[in-house]
Amino acid sequence: MEYFLYIMYIILFLLSMIVILKIITLKNIIYKEPKFLSDKKILIVYYSNGGNTKSVGEKLCSIVGGDLKEIELIEKYPKNIFKMSKLVRKQITKTHLPKIASIDISLYDVIFVGFPIWAFSISLSVKSFLKDNNFENKIIIPFVTFSGGGDRNKVINEINYYTNAKKVVKPLFLFENGFFLVREQIIKWLNRMQ
Repeated sequence: MEYFLYIMYIILFLLSMIVILKIITLKNIIYKEPKFLSDKKILIVYYSNGGNTKSVGEKLCSIVGGDLKEIELIEKYPKNIFKMSKLVRKQITKTHLPKIASIDISLYDVIFVGFPIWAFSISLSVKSFLKDNNFENKIIIPFVTFSGGGDRNKVINEINYYTNAKKVVKPLFLFENGFFLVREQIIKWLNRMQ
């Protein structure tokens, strides 16, 4: 029994050291603007039901600049999570996309699109946004919050299905209930786009 506790203490110590080293490396990260963003008009659009994606969008905007807009539903989802889930499942089954308030994207070159993953797919309001707009000659950069799971390639494929975008960049995925050093994770993701 003592031997087992000794091994557990060593494992916990090593894990703690790994976390501390990760924090130190992320805390010292510096944002270097990707070349393809320079001199571009940037729009950051997001849909956020619980506030997580909104928070990421605000942090992203503070880093890259640009305009920040929320995708707003014409008919809001119920506040009760069970009623909302039931309605969303029904909409998914019937392939119904909700009506959203119009957002003019014509002035922008690069559009960051933020959303939560619902049923392993892009949330319905974002599908409406993608379907309702012309993305010809525009770069789409997705940022995604999730709690159950998601697939980067599926997100890119869905965006390509709903749009005629010039380019879709590999998305940022952040676990909804484990937001830790979000600003630093965003900067690390942006720096990989160089």
